[in-house]
Amino acid sequence: MNPLFSRTAWIVCLLLFSVATDVEAGAREDTNAENAPQGNTTYGEKFDIGFRYGVTDHRNEESFQKYECFFNWYLPWAWRPKSGWILASRLDFTGAALHAAGTTGFLGSVGPTLAVRKKGWIVGADLGISPVYLSHDLYGDEDLSGHIQFLSHGGVSLFPIRNLSIGYEYQHISNADIQQPNPGLNMHNVKISYRIW
Repeated sequence: MNPLFSRTAWIVCLLLFSVATDVEAGAREDTNAENAPQGNTTYGEKFDIGFRYGVTDHRNEESFQKYECFFNWYLPWAWRPKSGWILASRLDFTGAALHAAGTTGFLGSVGPTLAVRKKGWIVGADLGISPVYLSHDLYGDEDLSGHIQFLSHGGVSLFPIRNLSIGYEYQHISNADIQQPNPGLNMHNVKISYRIW
């Protein structure tokens, strides 16, 4: 991958992280005991911001890498039974650089995700699906056939401290046979995120 592009992606992610921590600090200063949220706050914060790095398996003609920043917005709809489990809904927004065979293109997506976690546990899981826009669909010998694709994903995360999570995510990207050929991409990702507000 172009070193300048890689450095730029990291700088953008660090700037987003800096803004996120400033927003969180400001929100804490403005919140007092009278208007602080009550009850279970496992998914009480509003947003996650983070970075994801992925590589493809060996099914494709080319080897792909993905550098991705993401922003997750937790929606007000959640199921909280007395057992302590929480099933939360959110919208995931992503912007990524997809690189293979000397070509780097933009990948963007937005879509719904369901996240599940039990109060007091340091592990959580999520599952979702999103439409995807690809600026490039031809990478060397790999023809992804179309700028509109679909992404399904599932992952697990660990929460070593309150606002920080690290995890693994499996993603499948394909054009759902809208066009041929439809080789698809299976991507293995590591991710790190920080919860704000």
